[in-house]
Amino acid sequence: MKKTSFARFLCFAGVLTTGLLPAATLDGLAAKVNDDVITVDEIAGEMRRTGALKPGMDFGLAYSNAVQTAIDRRLILRLAVERKLQMQEWIVDNRVREIVKDNFDGDLNKLNLSLAQSRVSEIDWRNQIRDEMIIQAMRFQLVEKTVEATPAAMQAEYKNHPERYNTQASTSVSVILLRPPADDQAPTVEKRAEEILARLRKGEPFADLAKSFSADSHAKDGGLWKNVKPEEAFRPEIAAAIDKLVVGETSPLLNLDGWGFIVKKIGQTKERKRSFAEAYEEIEANVKKDLAAAKYKEWIDRLRAEAFIKIYPPPSEK
Repeated sequence: MKKTSFARFLCFAGVLTTGLLPAATLDGLAAKVNDDVITVDEIAGEMRRTGALKPGMDFGLAYSNAVQTAIDRRLILRLAVERKLQMQEWIVDNRVREIVKDNFDGDLNKLNLSLAQSRVSEIDWRNQIRDEMIIQAMRFQLVEKTVEATPAAMQAEYKNHPERYNTQASTSVSVILLRPPADDQAPTVEKRAEEILARLRKGEPFADLAKSFSADSHAKDGGLWKNVKPEEAFRPEIAAAIDKLVVGETSPLLNLDGWGFIVKKIGQTKERKRSFAEAYEEIEANVKKDLAAAKYKEWIDRLRAEAFIKIYPPPSEK
């Protein structure tokens, strides 16, 4: 095998300059699964397809993970052939249309441009989609379909992972944000705030006044910030003011660096643990997810044990 350095591989893959991995022809074998071979070029494609190599991530680890994923995919696809599982073309067509709609605004030209930029043929892209659908179908039929969340397992999940079923503390507030005056002739923040507070005292809805006067990004929603942690969403001075308010109370003007804030506390919930009944569906989903992951690993380990697998050294530094 002709050696390809990590740096050369990265340049071919486009990772040094772009977030996408454009295709390139790379020589050498990455692995062998029974009579099938997996090339280094295919691993580059796997890393491109999954976005496996992220900034700061160790290349060797990313490459190794991509090889293992490619081996698993090859084993599952071979089993699908043995079981004569086929994906009808109209089903693939529907999936392609969904992807084009969701990711390319329904515009085939945008899809074709993206494929051209990454140097992936439309046929190869479509085959990748078909393979992914076959793998998902196999996993559902042989793993996920047979998983059941028993009452005992659900009770154990609820007991052993209480942190998963806590309702986080949150606060809902409405905000009116007043910009500093554009010039000396414009009304001051204090003058505008005085007018708004007077209209609030007369009973005008806070939301209506926020839509009319607020420069906040939530103005169109009546200034509503729903279920937030004030200490994360706002400056400390505003969070402190919110903490002192009772539900339904409105703050006086808060002037921060020339900007005016008027805040109304709409609602507040404290952290609490949801009851088993309240969290039932989430508990069931978590149990099934954990059982499916364990069963999937057992299934893959069994497929690997029954196969001949050889992994070749990765592209190495010269």
